[in-house]
Amino acid sequence: MNTVEVKVEELFVGSFHHSLDPKRRLIIPSDWRGMMGETPRLYVFPHPERKCLYLYTLAEMNRRLRQLRESVAVDAQDEQAVRAMTASADALTVDAQGRVRIKDELLAHIEVQSKVVLVGTLTRIELWSEEHFDMALPAVSALAESAFYGGY
Repeated sequence: MNTVEVKVEELFVGSFHHSLDPKRRLIIPSDWRGMMGETPRLYVFPHPERKCLYLYTLAEMNRRLRQLRESVAVDAQDEQAVRAMTASADALTVDAQGRVRIKDELLAHIEVQSKVVLVGTLTRIELWSEEHFDMALPAVSALAESAFYGGY
């Protein structure tokens, strides 16, 4: 009998409510810091349509870059989209206390005052202001339930 070995990676799950400190830093949960590997860096991108930020580990960014390079030829429109996303992105270094400082321009994108929500969405972390997160979190719909729980 043949068996298939599947490598299961750790996933970002759960949500954490935090307040920004006076220097506008936030703490990355310790469980999540352990998933960053030897290089405690995160890459942060503003979502083009939602008032949230996407945070990716170095490993996930490398995986996405490989995937992009292996995909079909990138056209001018794709290049423009990548340029728009990376122009406002930032690389964050996680300090010894697990804190990161996010640029004011990125915090302005999510319209945060002081309270934020970090949400684990499997392969990335989303950062929301508490107000926008509460508005964006609908009840579980039949479509979402079907997409996530289908077959289990």
